[in-house]
Amino acid sequence: MSLEFDLDISDRAKAELRLILTYISEDLCMPQAAAKLSDKVDACYEQLETNPFIYAECLHPRLKKEGFRRAIIKNYILLFKVFESQKLVIVYRFFHASQDYPNLI
Repeated sequence: MSLEFDLDISDRAKAELRLILTYISEDLCMPQAAAKLSDKVDACYEQLETNPFIYAECLHPRLKKEGFRRAIIKNYILLFKVFESQKLVIVYRFFHASQDYPNLI
């Protein structure tokens, strides 16, 4: 299968995901849950490369205006933008769903 979009994951998003997975695996002592979440994130990345438009635009008016879309993965929200003319998807941040992410980005 050929990829339609290049995927760029920001350093900040990578660091946030590492912290989330470490917290689940080590602090909560749930390495299997962390592995499952990691698998779901990888599946989401594959979807972003082939069809990023399956994910909804952000509901928050400012984020929507700025072009952010969101993927909900279990209790986490991945924020990204699609640059269709460049065939590029950039993942900017990962947040827990309980966080006030519109005010953190």
